[in-house]
Amino acid sequence: MGFRFRSLNPVFRSYLHRNALRPSASTTFLNRPSSVCLLPDPPQSKIPIRWHLGHSHSDAHHHHVGHTSDASAAGQEGDKIFRLGLAADIGLSLGKAFTGYLTGSTAIIADAAHSISDVVLSGVALWSFRAGMAPRDREHPYGHGKFESLGALGISSMLLVTAGGIAWHAFDVLHVLVSAAPVAIDHSSTIEGLHNNAHGGHHHGIDMEHPFLALSMAAVSISVKEGLYWRTKRIGEKLGSGLMKANAWHHRADAISSVVALIGVGGTLLGIKFLDPVAGLFVSGMILKAGLQTGYQSILELVDAALPAEHLEHTRRTILQVPGVTGCHRLRGRRAGSYLFLDVHIEVDPFCSVSAAHGIGESVRKEIHTSHPEIAEVFIHIDPAFLESPPKMQKGQSTYLEDKDVEAIINSILLSKFNENMKVERVTRHLINGKILLEIEVDMPANILIRDAKVVAEEAEREILKETSDVSRVSMQLRLGTPMPKFTTGKVNAIYRGA
Repeated sequence: MGFRFRSLNPVFRSYLHRNALRPSASTTFLNRPSSVCLLPDPPQSKIPIRWHLGHSHSDAHHHHVGHTSDASAAGQEGDKIFRLGLAADIGLSLGKAFTGYLTGSTAIIADAAHSISDVVLSGVALWSFRAGMAPRDREHPYGHGKFESLGALGISSMLLVTAGGIAWHAFDVLHVLVSAAPVAIDHSSTIEGLHNNAHGGHHHGIDMEHPFLALSMAAVSISVKEGLYWRTKRIGEKLGSGLMKANAWHHRADAISSVVALIGVGGTLLGIKFLDPVAGLFVSGMILKAGLQTGYQSILELVDAALPAEHLEHTRRTILQVPGVTGCHRLRGRRAGSYLFLDVHIEVDPFCSVSAAHGIGESVRKEIHTSHPEIAEVFIHIDPAFLESPPKMQKGQSTYLEDKDVEAIINSILLSKFNENMKVERVTRHLINGKILLEIEVDMPANILIRDAKVVAEEAEREILKETSDVSRVSMQLRLGTPMPKFTTGKVNAIYRGA
């Protein structure tokens, strides 16, 4: 990528040089005064200024339990395209160097040197990708996905500088074309004079003797780079990798700058002297746009900007399809390279047990990873579904459950008034719309009648409501079967182990 517009001018210089001894209609036309300013360089090739500032791209791989195989496949696909780009740059470097050696073209040799810089950048891209693919560790508990964002930002900066350099060169050429006076002098002396002005009277090029070989090498380079652009872009969009998309633009910028170089040579041969710089400005605009887009996206990723609403809407629909979920809110996400991190509050039945609610949350997590493999991790907070919005707590105010020891009050009431008829087995508390709802499981004597037990239970409910203003409802439940054990951490672990 860079200033290729003069790189192929040796083709035209060789054409003039080899036809100088046998004037024809075309050379006569090109040696007219009106065409003197078409080429400000001598018939010798010179090393072109190639402002190539390449870019790397990495497809950050973030491992997560439940979708490691998908992430591994994506990592292998990304690694393959980066290795392909590196191999292509190495092949083009060798091919251009060999072509430059055969043709004696300093311009093509300079182009080979430029391709060597592409090799270095492709190596950096591959390294960045593999660094981003590394599994999380103690120092990076969220993985290494930001390596990709940093790489994309660096590439974007290079694209912007390159676009500015191409534009500067194009404006410089336009300035020369506009300001130069069309003085009718001999072609060779004019070209040599311009060369001496530009390079202090010395020249450092060799006449190119094989223009068609040079053009063939340029055509191969264009084809390879454009093919890499489309393949890298497709995989980058599939994986959601901004850095891979930036790397695709690296390949395209190389291709289109070579195309513009060919257009510039063709325009020069046809006498359209403004075609070269105008085409350069067009290329500069394309690269500038790509650099701004990728750079802006990289900055958003690095500052943990929110994901677009349309992306989150797909995830929201996935969550609401999970059985047991009655709603969700506060869904937000951020991007780290190719992967996403989400936070969401899901709503479940307020009378659902903690373990059942946890199971619903895990079902949501599994469904999200299945439907959206690009999501590396989901942080799920479980809320009870409310018919009304809960009252806002004042700053420093604690919850009702913290203010009063409800269980102690219940035990005190039942022991003082119903000691002979019931024994508390378990108290389940629910906080609904700022009020406490109690489910009290009690044990009663085996010889008590059901209707008598109901009377005692209703009386106990009234007494509890009378003593606890924060409690809005009490439900006494008679245990008829074997009581549920009261687990401690050790007992729960023993049950899970099958003890």
